[in-house]
Amino acid sequence: MITQFKNKWLLFNQASRCILCELNPANATQLCHSCLTDLPWISHACLRCGIPLNTRDPSPLMCPSCQKKPPPFEQAIAPFEYRFPVDQLIQLAKFSNQSHYLNPLAELLCSHILSLGIATQMPELIIPVPMHRKRLLERQYNQAALLGRQVAKKLHIPFNTKLVIKTSDTPHQADLDRKARQKNLRNSFQCSQKPPSSVAVIDDVMTTGTTAAEISRALKRAGCQKVYIWTIAHTAKQLHLR
Repeated sequence: MITQFKNKWLLFNQASRCILCELNPANATQLCHSCLTDLPWISHACLRCGIPLNTRDPSPLMCPSCQKKPPPFEQAIAPFEYRFPVDQLIQLAKFSNQSHYLNPLAELLCSHILSLGIATQMPELIIPVPMHRKRLLERQYNQAALLGRQVAKKLHIPFNTKLVIKTSDTPHQADLDRKARQKNLRNSFQCSQKPPSSVAVIDDVMTTGTTAAEISRALKRAGCQKVYIWTIAHTAKQLHLR
């Protein structure tokens, strides 16, 4: 009896290992300090769309595209570029039914948002990028909803999965270029009720920003004043600015 209790005590008090290297003890993010440092952090990003910027200028900048034609959302935030090992964690969570990998990603996203301080205005509501009911039945869960629920809980912001719905079962976006993506998603989202004045939309990855733009337009047509896009990673290539 004493031996059994001792073994359980040792197991309970053993430091958890890093989910990436599985060698070093992990902190609250389930990563060790070395792996956390080596993640593909975005050091400079466009103030509006969040695209990575390769610049030495520490002041906030807007990319040429946003200067020419600003997107319909106020600000997009992503702490990481979509490359190894963040891309692998997202893929496992999204397609391999290993949604537990969303826990450290949600922790890291929250830390990044809070680190921005007054530069980021907290929204009145958080919503996920919705999935069409047919796609949801196939996958059994919406990774954006799981991620959004955790972020909302950590930041103490209300969470809603039904404010914006996807009305069309559109083809996958992965193999489409920007113009095809825009045509594919046009008018495929709508608000089911009046939104608050500010909303943050949560997703795992931002690519061309087409999905974010379409949801933002739907929210603003329904009366929302400010839309923020929060994602784990951004796939866009870096823009080289002096």
